[in-house]
Amino acid sequence: MIEVSHVSKDFIKYEKEKGLKGLVKGFFNAKKKIYKAVDDISFSIKEGEMVGYIGANGAGKSTTIKMLTGILTPTHGEIKVNGIVPILDRKANAKTIGVVFGQRTQL
Repeated sequence: MIEVSHVSKDFIKYEKEKGLKGLVKGFFNAKKKIYKAVDDISFSIKEGEMVGYIGANGAGKSTTIKMLTGILTPTHGEIKVNGIVPILDRKANAKTIGVVFGQRTQL
């Protein structure tokens, strides 16, 4: 069973100015911009259910799957896969979940 409760994932990108002056300025006073890859999602998948996860490019599909496998840590919220918190025990989680990434042409 997979349980996802109010999960969000933010990425921080530091903006740099051009040139040597911008490099030095950015070192001491870097501007950061927060990008929300996943914003407050919740769902559950029961044992035996088969689901598809579709959406536009940049919608957060891969980020969500990476959080389910424990590759990424959610910024907010809670994930459990078969009673395991993926980020705390990736090895045990990997024994119970499988993921395939690919493009339409590769499938």
